[in-house]
Amino acid sequence: MKDLYSINPDYFKHLLIRTPLEKPLKNIKTVLSRRKRSKHPELHEIHIESQRVEQFLERILNKSSNCIDIGCHLGSMLSEIMRLSPDGKHMAFEPVPYKARWLKQKFPEIHIQEIGLSDKPGEATFYINTSRSGFSGLRQHNSKKGENIDKITIRCETLDNVLSPDYRVDFIKIDVEGGELAVLRGAVNTLVRHHPILLFECTRSGLSSFGFTADEIFEFLTGDNSYSIFLIKDFMADNKPLNFEQFNTALQYPFQAFNFIAQAR
Repeated sequence: MKDLYSINPDYFKHLLIRTPLEKPLKNIKTVLSRRKRSKHPELHEIHIESQRVEQFLERILNKSSNCIDIGCHLGSMLSEIMRLSPDGKHMAFEPVPYKARWLKQKFPEIHIQEIGLSDKPGEATFYINTSRSGFSGLRQHNSKKGENIDKITIRCETLDNVLSPDYRVDFIKIDVEGGELAVLRGAVNTLVRHHPILLFECTRSGLSSFGFTADEIFEFLTGDNSYSIFLIKDFMADNKPLNFEQFNTALQYPFQAFNFIAQAR
């Protein structure tokens, strides 16, 4: 595959991460998007979700927290992790070669691995949406007219296999476009051993692209592994965790969240 990504617009977005311009530009983007957001007031919770994530991270992370970012994209989460936990030992996983290369240059102190995580090791086809690279993954999602999809072969591993036995993990973020349950299934020993707090993306479209259902991921976490699932706003307010009916409703339009918190009981 041709390396077109040296001129990819994502590169310029990535360059601004972890610079003094990152926060001001994020604020400007929020202001500029208000008109668009006003057309869909029912999606208010989705519009402010990134702010809630920042507040959540500020609450749970300390200077020495050890964090894992699965599905790094351009590195915005890693930037927050390094700001809040500068003394922690962090790991990150990004299977797209050009993104992994950028991230290694931007975050030399973080152990970044150019692999995908799933429930079993091996090779897999990875679909890169060259127009909206954040929608790339192990399944091909519906693309808009004119968008191009490139296919590459990547190496997959399980989190349990790649973590050193003496590595303590406090926080894991998972955003892999529908494959979150597969990642979690490959991390059972890690969950049992360390009980890290989780921030995971979960949408109906993402789940269905892998043949998963909402009740499967809910049962895996709350039943098999003794976690409780929260909306970010409920976690921050010390409210009760979601039952399955509430979790299922949160995934329906108008969505209450794209990202959820799971905390060991």
